[in-house]
Amino acid sequence: MIKVIVVIIVLFIGLFFGHHLIGVEGRVIIALPKTVYEMNIISSLIIYTLSIALIWLTVWLILKLLRSVSGTKNWLGLFSKKQQNNAYYKTINAMLMNEQNEARKLIQKTFGGDFQGSNYLIAAQLERQANNMTQAQAYLIQAMDDPKSEPLAIMQQAEIALAQNDAKTAMAQLSKVEGKVRKTKAFVLLKLNILESLGDWQQIQQIATENKRLLGDDYILWAEQCVKGEFATIASKRGAKALQTHWETLSRKAKGDQANQNAYVQLLIDQGLYTDAEDVLVRFASKSAHSSQLNLFKQIKLPNPSKALRYIESEIKKTPEDASLYSTLAQLAYNSQDFDLAEKAVTKALGLKPTDVDNTLYAKLLEKSEDFEKANKVYQGLLN
Repeated sequence: MIKVIVVIIVLFIGLFFGHHLIGVEGRVIIALPKTVYEMNIISSLIIYTLSIALIWLTVWLILKLLRSVSGTKNWLGLFSKKQQNNAYYKTINAMLMNEQNEARKLIQKTFGGDFQGSNYLIAAQLERQANNMTQAQAYLIQAMDDPKSEPLAIMQQAEIALAQNDAKTAMAQLSKVEGKVRKTKAFVLLKLNILESLGDWQQIQQIATENKRLLGDDYILWAEQCVKGEFATIASKRGAKALQTHWETLSRKAKGDQANQNAYVQLLIDQGLYTDAEDVLVRFASKSAHSSQLNLFKQIKLPNPSKALRYIESEIKKTPEDASLYSTLAQLAYNSQDFDLAEKAVTKALGLKPTDVDNTLYAKLLEKSEDFEKANKVYQGLLN
């Protein structure tokens, strides 16, 4: 296009300055076998310029047509590049609207387009949701043709193998993944899930520790599972006292780990050692509070959990708008048969942030006070 513009500019320049050549004497003679053409200089310049412009314009049109034909891989009756792009974005919209069947139809219209394999990844995901694993695998193989989508395609293949209870194949697939993807949270979580299926807790503990910052709160969940396995073995074989002794032998760093603390308290609770669990949990929480500890407080069942109650009430004073603290206080009070405190706390929790758990507790408290009609309404609300 630029060349055509240049030629047109030259043409206009020639015409604009051509009048300066009017007074120039001379003839241009073109002799052919049977014909002789004679013209003055002005005529020849105009013909020459127009010929060049016409040639360039013809070449440009031909190249434009060739690019249009070769750039559309489905030019024999399917979709242009623009139509493929439209289908791609319509697929995303359909997925967001939960119209999976429509999305499956639309994504097929993008095949052959240049989407760096992402369209095949989407197609595979849609087929997986429809439980068409064979077709999903076929799309993933096509996605692997593009280097940018290959790692994600391999991860999806590993996920399919894991879903089919073939953890060994899943791990073999995952080992093929290369590049920056290996440093992502999605990759690490998938590897941990595969290792869990294989029962390799030692490897899980190592990977979870190495990726503690990357995993965030998920680290605690995975580390807890590893520690629970170790602690549970000690408790089952040698008893709760042996577990407490083992805890004291751990390093300061190990005892300061949130996952280790939660696992230790949970096993004390499981062993029925609520007094010990309360004492240890309050000590841990006072040094380093974490939201995961609230579920442990809710499991303590003592006639007078004074330490736990004082701690939760002190936390409420710091953050009086935290519904989870009132919910914890309500469950603690309910477990200790202090139904008046439990009702006050759960009512406050429901006023701040209603949850099914707190509504269920509230219904139980209404039953305790023999307000069965109101309790039934609360239960009905949970069912709707």
